[in-house]
Amino acid sequence: MSKSKMTWVALSIAAGLWSTQALANPQLSTLADIEAALERGATVSVAVDLTRCAPSGSTTRPGTTRGGLKISSYRITPDGTLSFADEHASVGQDGSPLWQFIRYQVKPDQTIAFSTDLFSLPAYTRLMPQITYACAINQGIEFVSDRH
Repeated sequence: MSKSKMTWVALSIAAGLWSTQALANPQLSTLADIEAALERGATVSVAVDLTRCAPSGSTTRPGTTRGGLKISSYRITPDGTLSFADEHASVGQDGSPLWQFIRYQVKPDQTIAFSTDLFSLPAYTRLMPQITYACAINQGIEFVSDRH
């Protein structure tokens, strides 16, 4: 086989693998795409990069963290806002138990309101004021579907 033919075959295989991966996990670029994926029962993963979001409300510091989750439950309000949340236990630097609530509101204009609340356990005493950021789809928060 000639070198050019081998290169063409290699590029064809690579392109096929790339397109299979893209089809397997398409990025969702609009609120309508996200809602459609959720309504058909697809698993929707969310990647959050608060360094690309703007502080809002009483939050003044730029974000410094990244993370992710899978949407397990959601609701769509009459104004078209998609809301979902995450909550999880953690441990503070001093070893004390913590509980964090994170809320996401994806609005019809493609903006996303992100807020988090942190409480000490077991009394659920608030540890700090609510932290809020303004993001947008594919600008700080990205959505990917499993194409279910």
